Amino acid sequence: VFGIGRFFFVFGLTLMTAAYLMLTRERIEGFFASLVRPSARPSFHYLIERVDRGLSGVVRGQLIICLVNGALSAIGFAALGLKYWPVLAIVATVLSLIPIFGAVISSVPAVAIGLTQSFWTGAFVLLWILAIHQLEANVLNPKIMGDAAKIHPVLVIFSLLVGEHFFHTTGALLAVPCMSIAQSVFLHFRQMVQLTDPELAR
Repeated sequence: VFGIGRFFFVFGLTLMTAAYLMLTRERIEGFFASLVRPSARPSFHYLIERVDRGLSGVVRGQLIICLVNGALSAIGFAALGLKYWPVLAIVATVLSLIPIFGAVISSVPAVAIGLTQSFWTGAFVLLWILAIHQLEANVLNPKIMGDAAKIHPVLVIFSLLVGEHFFHTTGALLAVPCMSIAQSVFLHFRQMVQLTDPELAR
């Protein structure tokens, strides 16, 4: 009960914070812009726009992957006659918010329920999930995430490994957005250095 209550409390605070940030975005940006000297403010605004484009691409790409994974899971689970397949498909959709690792975590309850029906049901469920996982890892993540967020697949996997190692599930969930911000900041300052030193741009 305590765990469930804490989850809804944190979830509610997160929604309130997100709503506040969206409603007061211009004031927040204006405050941080005021901390930068006037001559550097155009560069600061360009950096914020670059970070915003990267994060928007991450969110948009991950939501598309979630919907595709959920739809494929629902089709496969229903075709195999898996019990509670609508709930399991929803679980697979939500856990797909965690790139790569989400598909692995969501496979545990689906395979377990499949094994309670028969060995072959559990085996076919596992094979279907592995096929979805391969599609996500080799096609969806590199293509959708790479095109939407402009992040190389190697960087996506590296950020996931580091985030999961140090911060577990939360780290895996926030790894790609953090990598997107880091990449945007790096590319911005590299561009600024190249503009000030033409030799580096060659």
